[in-house]
Amino acid sequence: MNLNVREELKAKKQAYVQEEILTAAATLFAETGIRAVTIDDIASSLGYTKSVVYYYFKNKNQVLWEIFQRIHEAWWQDMVSILESDLPPEQRLGAMIKQHALNVMGRKSWTAIYFRDQGELKSDQQQIIMKRKREYDQLFKTAYSKGVEAGIFRDIPPYLIVSSIIGMCNFTHAWYKEGGALAPEEVATHYVEIILNGCRTAQASA
Repeated sequence: MNLNVREELKAKKQAYVQEEILTAAATLFAETGIRAVTIDDIASSLGYTKSVVYYYFKNKNQVLWEIFQRIHEAWWQDMVSILESDLPPEQRLGAMIKQHALNVMGRKSWTAIYFRDQGELKSDQQQIIMKRKREYDQLFKTAYSKGVEAGIFRDIPPYLIVSSIIGMCNFTHAWYKEGGALAPEEVATHYVEIILNGCRTAQASA
């Protein structure tokens, strides 16, 4: 086995373990609260010693910060990709709503932390996250405004629409259970219908 292959395998293993640690930490943080969870708890939940966790993260704050980083990056890339697509305004906003809802249901614990536990971060980290959340909201405002310009959506202040979208989708983490009456795709589709039906102009609805 040459050096490059060995390094590649090592990197893949490290990425896997790091993701495993973050997923376990997110579950514990969401269930019992960040302050109640220790590095020992995270390690024990995976059958590791705490030295394994410390190999990848220097402390609990770094674990929490990485959760915030990863969820933002994943959501941001999804929304930018849709916003920059050639879809018509209504389909574009609908696709963004649907994807955001699916993202929330796909990682409920991560969502709970991202929108509940920002105050547990360091002050400079909180400022970064606040800025990123505003930028994320702006993607939806842009999508909605394009629909208004096209005469498809009513001229409602975009921040009201975006607050409704984000709030409705994010709260799903509190009640949605896998294997329930509705599959994630169905829940997300209903959200799209609720929002778009309330936003269309009379002419677009005719």
